[in-house]
Amino acid sequence: MAIKKLPKSKQVKKNEIPKNHRSFLAVLVLFAGFSLYAITSFMTSNNNYIKKMFADVTSSDGQNAELSQVQRENPFSDLSDSHSNYQAILELYYKGVVSGYADNTFKADNKVNRAEFAKMLAEASDVDYAALPSDKMTNCFNDVSIPGAWFEPSVCAAKYKGWVNGYEGGDFGVTRNISKAEGLKILEKAFGFAVPSNEGVKEMPYNDVHPGDWFVGAAQAAKENGLVGKSTVFIPGWELTRADVAQVIYNAMKAKGLVNDIAKKG
Repeated sequence: MAIKKLPKSKQVKKNEIPKNHRSFLAVLVLFAGFSLYAITSFMTSNNNYIKKMFADVTSSDGQNAELSQVQRENPFSDLSDSHSNYQAILELYYKGVVSGYADNTFKADNKVNRAEFAKMLAEASDVDYAALPSDKMTNCFNDVSIPGAWFEPSVCAAKYKGWVNGYEGGDFGVTRNISKAEGLKILEKAFGFAVPSNEGVKEMPYNDVHPGDWFVGAAQAAKENGLVGKSTVFIPGWELTRADVAQVIYNAMKAKGLVNDIAKKG
């Protein structure tokens, strides 16, 4: 039987791909190209996201500032990270408010005299000495008249700003240890806390604070603003230690939004 030949228009030349196959292959190539582009874009985007996330975590700005603060080293050989005032001391150290001794100790239990307290408070308040009248920065008290004394600028600045008044007779009492009642009253003035008058406090804030005490208003303000720990007693005559002072200054700065809580290591 004879085999019929296809018309020339219907014959497929050698190595020639039919038109319908060519269309299919074109679509296939296009799809493969698009898929490769999508995969490459995803990987690039994903890598960028990973890099950004890593940068955010290691950043010291904004909310991640706390992470940076946690990594701060403890410069004091005698200060354990379990110390109740550790956070306050370390934060104030890195802010330049408190410092240690030459042997790398902090001596948290050492008492603080009135000159030292004025110095620490001036540092915490970021006093601009250059902006104060020079004639008010010397000889502001009888016992603050030693030329070049380290405490003279801060004590005189505290007097000029109305934080301190001194004692009868014209002395500041630079070497006297500062009491809790004295320290809190000065601190409240320095940071601008509202302090009620003694007569305006009708219900005593602590069991050992009585009507007629000169520090009634200061004790009330300390309680209201969280400057001291919760307790039923105030112990006004307690002589403040270096750790105590660091804590009350830190509490005041936190109440004013000047510092944030930082977590301990571990």
